[in-house]
Amino acid sequence: MKHIRQINSVNTNTYTIVLLNNYSGVMEEHPIFDAFPNAFEIAENEFPEFVQYVSFEIEELNTIITNRQ
Repeated sequence: MKHIRQINSVNTNTYTIVLLNNYSGVMEEHPIFDAFPNAFEIAENEFPEFVQYVSFEIEELNTIITNRQ
């Protein structure tokens, strides 16, 4: 299943997936990639046994992006 995962959570007991229930755009254009460019990636593998989910408000991500400019 295609999803956004936190890179440093791969092969751990805290495999972290970004919830997309508050986002209706293209997954590859999610603002998480601009807010945290080295922390998340698209994956297409099956979920491991241990999974945790994280949710971000789009407005908060856009604020992070704006403050970096």
